[in-house]
Amino acid sequence: MEEFSDVRFEQRAVIAFLTAEKVPPIEIHRRMKAIYGDQYVDVSTVRRWVRRFKDGELGQADLSDKTRSGRPMTASDQLHQDRVEELICGNRRIKQKRNCHCIRNF
Repeated sequence: MEEFSDVRFEQRAVIAFLTAEKVPPIEIHRRMKAIYGDQYVDVSTVRRWVRRFKDGELGQADLSDKTRSGRPMTASDQLHQDRVEELICGNRRIKQKRNCHCIRNF
């Protein structure tokens, strides 16, 4: 099964291609919904990407996400992994909300 980001990248390529062919956004959305099933993007997303591709040079579409400001939403270092494991092993009925609170105060 393809990863979520791979599917999104593929869908952007489809949107770029159909935009170059001058297919309207609503038609692009209809086609993608038929092909991708549950993993299709919303029509507003299609319109946003169509605008982005039309603003760029034809054939020079940038399919990647724009960089975002702020701290990345990851905390996968060994120290945090050990702390989570310790909390879960100490109380197997611990709620996710309580787990987050304990880790923040760590």
